[in-house]
Amino acid sequence: MSNPNPNNRDQPKLAEEKNITIRMSFIPDLADKISDAINFILISMNLHFEGKLNFNKKVFSEPITLHDKYGKTITLIINELQNNNEMKHIIVHTDDCLRDYHKYLTAGIEFVNRPEYTPAGLKVDFLGYNERYTLLEERSYTEST
Repeated sequence: MSNPNPNNRDQPKLAEEKNITIRMSFIPDLADKISDAINFILISMNLHFEGKLNFNKKVFSEPITLHDKYGKTITLIINELQNNNEMKHIIVHTDDCLRDYHKYLTAGIEFVNRPEYTPAGLKVDFLGYNERYTLLEERSYTEST
């Protein structure tokens, strides 16, 4: 697979760990774009597979485990959500939006905006394969006692 940013050859590697979990969410209207989104994320994280991976949304009922050609184990957790008027892009979930924003920015990912607080949490949108995606760190803003 080719580098999504061929002009940035000296990019740092995003994925150094042996075991990686990638969690994404999509609405039914975006189901036909999920394979491209997964491939873009894997390439951006410097994970290497022979050829392009192609997924059918039926396989997302449970986690998918992949092994790249260098021995890394990647677990994909893909959730189909109900159609939601507020959700316009495939969501890539993170536990630290600012950390991943910086990693992706350094790797040459094109961001549409800066991280911002929303009712769902801290999020930022980025571009890949002519699509827009959302990096989201879910947060609950209600106090619990």
